[in-house]
Amino acid sequence: MKFWKSIGSFFLPQLTWQREVASKEVFLTFDDGPHPEITPWVIKELEKVNAKATFFVVGENAKQYFSLIDELQKSGHRVGNHTFRHTKGWRVSSQMYLDDIADCEDYLTNNTLFRPPYGRINFGAIPTIKKNYEIVMWDVLTKDYLPRLNVKRALRRIKKETKPGSIIVFHDSGKAKKNLEAMLPEYLLFLKEEGYKMAAL
Repeated sequence: MKFWKSIGSFFLPQLTWQREVASKEVFLTFDDGPHPEITPWVIKELEKVNAKATFFVVGENAKQYFSLIDELQKSGHRVGNHTFRHTKGWRVSSQMYLDDIADCEDYLTNNTLFRPPYGRINFGAIPTIKKNYEIVMWDVLTKDYLPRLNVKRALRRIKKETKPGSIIVFHDSGKAKKNLEAMLPEYLLFLKEEGYKMAAL
């Protein structure tokens, strides 16, 4: 992950890979929701450690479970755009990509954050996206979506990679459910014990 982040930040410095912070603060993010079972569980886990997070939602899911968008915001979390159809930017035209972002925005309010699915942003669309959004990437990828993930090893890795200003990616999705439930509580406890403030972007 360090290699990808280094390469990405070199060639795409206009994207946000981590935040500059003056204190011990990190930014938890959750992609691909909202999910009717997993997202409420995540909200409860975050509440246990007084953490706030940012949820990059897929428009199709936001449309189907719109009440969860309101629940996230009432809980003090932030909601960002993750396209309407979880679109890979490398596979569509710039205009199709921008249209998909706009379709997702129909279910958000006063949003200024965007994250490209898979990290595969449409390069030609970047200047237009930047007019309205901060494009948020990450520097700590949990890989909770992998079906054969070694959870203990993954936890050791992400704890080691975490530093002030880190943007960490989890997924509140069906694909990641098993790994997320195994990893998130321990990681949140680690952050709390290490004295990190967990803030929304």
